[in-house]
Amino acid sequence: MLYVLYGENEIEIDKYIKKLQKENNIETTVTYNYKETTITDVLEECSYTDLFGNNKLVVLSDSDFLTGKSTLEDDNLNKYIENPNPNIILIFKVVTDKLDERKKLVKLVKTKSKVLEFPLLNEKTINAYITNYFKENNYKINNESIMEIKSRLLPNPKVVDSELEKLLLYKINEKEINITDVKKVITKYEETNIFKLVDAVIKKDKKNIFTLYKKLKEEKEEPVILLTLLANNFRLILQVQILIEKGYDKYKIASTLKEHPYRIELSINNSFNIEREELKRIIKKLGKIDYNIKTGYIDKYKSLEEFFLEL
Repeated sequence: MLYVLYGENEIEIDKYIKKLQKENNIETTVTYNYKETTITDVLEECSYTDLFGNNKLVVLSDSDFLTGKSTLEDDNLNKYIENPNPNIILIFKVVTDKLDERKKLVKLVKTKSKVLEFPLLNEKTINAYITNYFKENNYKINNESIMEIKSRLLPNPKVVDSELEKLLLYKINEKEINITDVKKVITKYEETNIFKLVDAVIKKDKKNIFTLYKKLKEEKEEPVILLTLLANNFRLILQVQILIEKGYDKYKIASTLKEHPYRIELSINNSFNIEREELKRIIKKLGKIDYNIKTGYIDKYKSLEEFFLEL
């Protein structure tokens, strides 16, 4: 059995792989990365099963030969696709927005494989995602509650899943979600303002910094939480800078750091606007402020405001 799983939403791709493992009672899963192995190694893995004939799942990550990034001509691969091992589930995993439909190999796998796309959540898809999430867990939810969830969360799968899981646990006995539950349980996700604040700090735009800071304070965001979010975002920018120098593209960076491509794209944009030493200085300074706040050495609001003023 063959699968091609592609799209920018790697979190959902990995969830689907786990679903396949569960549905097929897979005990053995072997993962390869196309950038670190050869297709011959993968085909050899697919050529045999264990002594008891149990199913095995083989995942080939970064299958870029199905995109415009690289090419692969291998008769043995074509032969395997035409006649796959029935005891093996082979998955070609590609974290990208599209396949190269012009390639003969892509045309072949599309006729012989189950091809599934996993796009990022957006305004059009998030409603269906939330609905299906509760349906799969045998919970009831009305449209009003879905719209309230949507208004509180960005279309970021990491955040959406963790917040929806909180709702599952909150109503585990009744298994029915209403708008009151949503307002009690779902945190209003404001990372967009954190991204804007990071932008403003990099640009040393103090007017914008304090406008955003005031808004976050009005939303009852604790300074320690803001410090953590700021530090995490600046660390991410630093990591992105390092990986860009190694020649990684957006999708490989997202895959390597296990981060959402949306966050990576924002970090890439910011990485060109700040020197590495300045990044390290900011991260070190935020860590020192965090320590001083937690040990009671300085006032939590005053310390953060002083950091902004000193930029």
